[in-house]
Amino acid sequence: MMSDPTARQRCFGENKRDPADLTPRTPTSGPWRLVRTPDPRGGPDAVAVMQTADPSQSDLALAGVMLRCSGASFRVLIVVLEPVPPRAHPKVKLATGGTTAEFNATVLPSGAALELPDSAAQFLYGPARRATELAIEVFAGDTMIRGTITLAGLETALALLTSNCPVQ
Repeated sequence: MMSDPTARQRCFGENKRDPADLTPRTPTSGPWRLVRTPDPRGGPDAVAVMQTADPSQSDLALAGVMLRCSGASFRVLIVVLEPVPPRAHPKVKLATGGTTAEFNATVLPSGAALELPDSAAQFLYGPARRATELAIEVFAGDTMIRGTITLAGLETALALLTSNCPVQ
């Protein structure tokens, strides 16, 4: 314990941190956010870019879209707030402008993410690449979730994702 109040104040001032310094810095690409999750088993990090749904044009159950590293490409995941039963076979429709594609999704173990097949990544690389918005419809049993994701900055986000993907 320091008995000198002046020394104690100086020590406190030198060790005081700005709360902004405690916030993790995450590279961004416009509205897209790069997220890196360490593998608890010591393997390569899971790396993804994420975009939240436009709340003014989306059901509350749609959280957003995640594009996750997968080898030389990426996987498209639809993130929902209300978990989908693990044995459900949801159908997902993606639309940009006049182009629409439908996919059979796989429910990931948490139930909060629906993984789309590789053709969804090809859809985002192709018809959606120059679009400004992505309309999403998820049909899971009796549940339908609709929403819109802005695609502003998608090309830059894909470049950021690619440059941060672990070597496979």
